[in-house]
Amino acid sequence: MNNLNFTRIDDRLIHGQVCTAWLKSIPSIQHILVVDDKTAQDPFMGEMFALLIPEHISIEVRTIEEATQIMKAGLPKPTMMIVKVPDTIKQLIENGIDIDFVNIGGMGLTKGRKKLFQNISASDEERQIFKDLIAKGVKVEVQIIPAAKQVDVSKLL
Repeated sequence: MNNLNFTRIDDRLIHGQVCTAWLKSIPSIQHILVVDDKTAQDPFMGEMFALLIPEHISIEVRTIEEATQIMKAGLPKPTMMIVKVPDTIKQLIENGIDIDFVNIGGMGLTKGRKKLFQNISASDEERQIFKDLIAKGVKVEVQIIPAAKQVDVSKLL
């Protein structure tokens, strides 16, 4: 997809690693698209995210359906998309959005999840989503910070 420069799964969404390390490592990024149905319904979170990112980068927080429409219309600027869970990526692809790379940066240990790699955990359903994405040709990697080694998720499943 044109102008979708980086796609990240991170259950923290916008935080220090995204605002410092990742944005510096991908200087072409001009826009952040946060896709999460629940967060999109919370205007306060959108305002907080806007305060955390550099002024020269725009941000919007959208539902899966809204993001689908925005992306189908075409992203006007180089964009980093951040989602909380793998299912969001699955739904976007099912909605016709072309995503060829996914970075996993934060999936904490919660009920139903087991360790996948270091501090990254995934449920059986999430592991299946990763398998399905990989089978469709999507490159899925764990890389918590830019300085860390990229780990191919297909080797972890």
